[in-house]
Amino acid sequence: MTDVARPLRVCIASPSFPPDLGGLGQHVAHFAGGLSEIGCDVTVVTHVPPGGNVVAGETTETAGLHVEKFPVRVGGRRFAFAPRLSQWVRDHRMQFDVVHAFGFHGSVALSLVRKGVQPFFFTPVFHAGGSSRLADIVHVLYDPWARQIFHSAKVVFCGTSAERQSLLEQYAFCESWAVVQYIALDWDSFDVEPFREPSPVILSAGRLERYKRVDRVVQAMALLDEEADLVICGAGPDEKRLQLLREQSPVRERVRILGAVSGDDLRRWQRTAKVVVSLSTHESFGLSLAEGAAAGASLVASDIPPHREMAAAIGVEASWVSTDATVQDIAECLRGALALQRTQALEGASSHPPHRRRWVDVATETLAFYHEGMLSGPHVSQTFEP
Repeated sequence: MTDVARPLRVCIASPSFPPDLGGLGQHVAHFAGGLSEIGCDVTVVTHVPPGGNVVAGETTETAGLHVEKFPVRVGGRRFAFAPRLSQWVRDHRMQFDVVHAFGFHGSVALSLVRKGVQPFFFTPVFHAGGSSRLADIVHVLYDPWARQIFHSAKVVFCGTSAERQSLLEQYAFCESWAVVQYIALDWDSFDVEPFREPSPVILSAGRLERYKRVDRVVQAMALLDEEADLVICGAGPDEKRLQLLREQSPVRERVRILGAVSGDDLRRWQRTAKVVVSLSTHESFGLSLAEGAAAGASLVASDIPPHREMAAAIGVEASWVSTDATVQDIAECLRGALALQRTQALEGASSHPPHRRRWVDVATETLAFYHEGMLSGPHVSQTFEP
């Protein structure tokens, strides 16, 4: 039985973590910080992307967190696998009360489940289907293992009801332990100086994947009469194609692809932008839009359930774009959003209690699930087939 007099010892396992850029890594960093703030002893174990100069098990201290880094040996960035990570967790298992893995679309959670690590909690950040034909094939092959992950988890945390519904369409057996838990925003981080730009800025921020449909925004820029610049922050497999599309655009001087930017620069661009746009065909929450709204920008968003739910959760409006909208339709929405007045950055959680969740709120809720899960036995499911 856990000694309630000492801090809960939590191991968080994630395929990415800052300074590696990406929404998942930022999510994990903020969540881990929230756990630490409420008194948990937190260790993060994470991948280091191919080419990273790191020794397996290298330990660093980041914002009061212990971070153990393991170099990826197989699979590149998309299907990365660091074999030493799961073995390290198993070898040090007695140092932790719970293990919480993140990321359905990576090897970390599966490798821990295969090692028999318990009690195990899971935040999948789930997308039904892949972002490419290869990813779709991998999803089919991965399905038996995915079922094992979901069955092994004491609790599966979904960022929206839409994500939970999508997950249960494939893994209905975990309905009784799949819960909705909205993420939070780091509200104080938006108190930064915007960049000084001569024209209004439309911002697209996030990993550059085809399903994000940033290309449609680039094409729509040529149909805008208003003087505005499109700034694209992010890196990913679609970057080269977008660079070529920009070079071929008649308004290429109004389109900037900055690649991966630091967290501080991203916040400044979010404070600069008059409009933040995301036309993604699938998301689990819509973090880039939520952050844009928190920074004071108007939103242009693909009309998908997670985006709708995100907007309702933080109490903002958006200009909704159908997933089959034409480039002309997208340009019209951008034009309307540019005509709106930019708001002040939304203030901290205490000012707007219904909508301003903090990471300590998420951590406190999760801690209650940890304690409950540590006392519960294995799941019983007639529909699970390993």
